[in-house]
Amino acid sequence: MERMEWLRWRTHSGSPRTRLRDIRFFLVFELYNLVCVLSRYRISHWLDDKPSRPAGKYLRVVRPAPFPVRVMDRWVPFGEESHSDYLPYTPEAEAQTRLAGARVGVVEISYRLRAESY
Repeated sequence: MERMEWLRWRTHSGSPRTRLRDIRFFLVFELYNLVCVLSRYRISHWLDDKPSRPAGKYLRVVRPAPFPVRVMDRWVPFGEESHSDYLPYTPEAEAQTRLAGARVGVVEISYRLRAESY
């Protein structure tokens, strides 16, 4: 779904209670994206298709960002996530990335479908 398509869809459908919050999120992200573009720093947009990953452990590597982007990361909750890369976890890869000086974290991705009765 493209950006304007999504914005048009949110303004005309969906819950009226969450519509304003969703549009505000969209506009803040676009501002963040503009700061990244002006800093010549590429991030992934949250509406772009991302490859699905199988469940398991991954290394979350946060790429170093320019100063204006780091300042924006403090103000927006999605900032650091938009310039993180996920690599398959191995202890050797974790040690190598840490030695290279990158910010690394181990995350576990799991897909669990639950149904609860009320």
